[in-house]
Amino acid sequence: MLGAGLWVQQDAGSGLFQLLAASSLGVGLPWLARLPGAHLGVLLVLGLTGAGLASLEAGADVPPHLQEGGTAVLEGELERVERFDDSSRLLLAVARVGTGVGVPARFRTNLSARGALPPLLPGQRLRVEARLRPLEPASNPGEKDFTGKRHRQGITFTGGFQASRLLVLSPPPPWRQELARLQEGLTRAVNAVAPTSEAAALFLTLAAGQRAALDEGLEEDFSRSGLAHVLSVSGLHVAALALMTLALLRRVFVRLGSSIRGLRRVEARRLAAPVCVPFVWAYVVFTGNQPPAVRSAVMATVVLLGLALWRRADGLNSLAAAAALLVVWQPSSVADLSLQLSFLAVFSLLLLTPALREALPVPPPDPRESRRLARLWGKTRETVLETFCASGAVTLASLPLVAATFGRVSLAGFVSNIVCLPLCGVLTGFAAGGAALHVVAPWLATPLLWGGAWASQVLLWLTRFFAHVPLATLDVPAFGLGASLLFGCGLACWALGERRWRLGGLLAPGALGLALLLPHLMPEPGLRITFLSVGQGDGMVLSSRGHHALLDGGGVPGGADPGLRVVVPFLQAARIDRLDLAVLSHPHPDHALGLISALRQVPTERLWLPAGSTDGPLSRQLITAAAGATVEEVQRGHAVYTLGEATLEVLGPPEDRELMEGVNDRSVVLLVRHGDVTVLLPGDVEEEGEAALLESGRLGPVTVLKAPHHGSRTSSSEGLLAALRPRFAIFCVGRRNRFGFPHPQVEARYRALGTECLRTDLQGAITLESDGHDVRLSAFLPSTPPNVPEVVAEPLPHHQP
Repeated sequence: MLGAGLWVQQDAGSGLFQLLAASSLGVGLPWLARLPGAHLGVLLVLGLTGAGLASLEAGADVPPHLQEGGTAVLEGELERVERFDDSSRLLLAVARVGTGVGVPARFRTNLSARGALPPLLPGQRLRVEARLRPLEPASNPGEKDFTGKRHRQGITFTGGFQASRLLVLSPPPPWRQELARLQEGLTRAVNAVAPTSEAAALFLTLAAGQRAALDEGLEEDFSRSGLAHVLSVSGLHVAALALMTLALLRRVFVRLGSSIRGLRRVEARRLAAPVCVPFVWAYVVFTGNQPPAVRSAVMATVVLLGLALWRRADGLNSLAAAAALLVVWQPSSVADLSLQLSFLAVFSLLLLTPALREALPVPPPDPRESRRLARLWGKTRETVLETFCASGAVTLASLPLVAATFGRVSLAGFVSNIVCLPLCGVLTGFAAGGAALHVVAPWLATPLLWGGAWASQVLLWLTRFFAHVPLATLDVPAFGLGASLLFGCGLACWALGERRWRLGGLLAPGALGLALLLPHLMPEPGLRITFLSVGQGDGMVLSSRGHHALLDGGGVPGGADPGLRVVVPFLQAARIDRLDLAVLSHPHPDHALGLISALRQVPTERLWLPAGSTDGPLSRQLITAAAGATVEEVQRGHAVYTLGEATLEVLGPPEDRELMEGVNDRSVVLLVRHGDVTVLLPGDVEEEGEAALLESGRLGPVTVLKAPHHGSRTSSSEGLLAALRPRFAIFCVGRRNRFGFPHPQVEARYRALGTECLRTDLQGAITLESDGHDVRLSAFLPSTPPNVPEVVAEPLPHHQP
């Protein structure tokens, strides 16, 4: 796993070389076994094997003319289909590129399309004309970055296609067709008996792996309540199924043994254990081969076969077997978050839970207790305590990973798991049993499906209750590599150490305290402005001494939502849970859509709109999203707003804005001032709006200018630039945008004045920090030109309007 996890991007040839090296070393190890360090040689062989397998999986062969993307005819095998309300996404393993015979190729690509597609199943051969784009890394702090994981899977491009340009060349494999038919029948049967559509969706998630049917709000409730593990077919479900199947088959063999003489000599459990294995794997395949379920199925198989051979099961050996199989089957799974959490959970259950239980000052139940009620109370109390310790162990072991990924930890999970785990076990039995009976005799499955649907409804009620209790979750900052290692070492010392070694457990609370206190100990600049890379649009976050404002949020009609994808994750990463001010520069989608979705998640005290724009559809949506905020229409002359140490002065739109034809020219224009540093944020004003700014006589030299209207030819006039003389200009533009922004002539105009130009399409998010005298600009993406990541401005004279 370490070999696959430490893999760096290489070609398939490197993978073959590593596998050959591992094989050569492996052949020689038996002769070297008696030498010191032979065990390190075994580890080296395993590490090279993992790295070689990872390189083979990630290896891609892309024709030279397609390296930078473009339009091409692709032919390959369909590996995954995801359907949404109005679109579909396909994962295609490309074998040929081009019309006719084509050029041989080997890579994977994610393709999206709107509209209706023909029925598709994995395993079919397709030909499609698509427009491909190379994978691009995340461009903003807090934004989820799947580039590394996709490269591991051999996914080189993303792209889109028209549904009419898709040609199906072959039918799916017969077993895929039969599986799809069974799943569709099960879906209809569950929906017919379920009390609500949400209960049906939850039950189908467990019975058939159909998680896409779940509502995002429902997934959020499961996360807050500490029951998110219920939504993926994982160790809990597979283990529950294995135990229930083992108990049922054991009873069957006991009954058979009473009538068949030859079976009496064999212990029933030894006969039932291997028979359980096909049932476990059938459930895993039926639910979509999810990596955590495969991990648990391998462990269950090892344990069951061990029972058949009358060997004692060892948890760590079973986990190691699962790790080996997963790396061979799919090396990229080591980067899968759900699998990482799954392995951490099993490690904590095996190693940390006993230590936690031992630390509780409650003695275990006395097995010699003769009183029935006392014995029952002791067993119940012990079950509750063990469940509490198991939940605590999993929470502690996964804390650094959960904090880095989600920024919060569920406190409700300590209680919700105690209450809901028995119900989850029953629900798993209903799900697996109902699905199995539906395959054999659908009419027999109806009672189980009905019971499972109502059990799902009860679980939904409990989940919503725990998700909304006070202090259900606690926000925690990312630990960082150093604090994570200290935390892990502390847990390991406390769980495995003896005597003085247990004192090393103090490293864990020390690392936690360091992670919590460090963000508060870091000095904050008097003003920080982050120009987010939201695609073709604007999105800026202003912060000063604990006060925050959000200006625009990007957006494309029908496209990905930058508010949920970029703005909200950035605010969460910056630990901003409330805004003092939100501003819409003008009601255009590339400024308003992301702001609308962001304000649905993050409350704001005050909302500014350009004067005369509150009646438009986008403005009405924004006012609704910012429920509870004080809404103000602003224009030139509005009172100066204080944001921490900074001030925001409104320079536009002018009072006589009705004479302006374009909405762009009626944008809110803000001058941000922090000591000697001035930043002008002019929205999308063009020639007429710029002329109004110049006529106001309130402009002077500025330190930083956000280029008006993304650097179009209709803005950034020579008169405006001569008046502003910006030291730095920031172009908020999308990668390969169809408008060609920023226009080369406009960018050259800035550079002719000696202005340093930065672009969000090339450098990602641009962060400005000011102490009132100097300003520092830094880019998020590391692959920036040498003169871009960090620059310092000379102090400029304070401009008096």
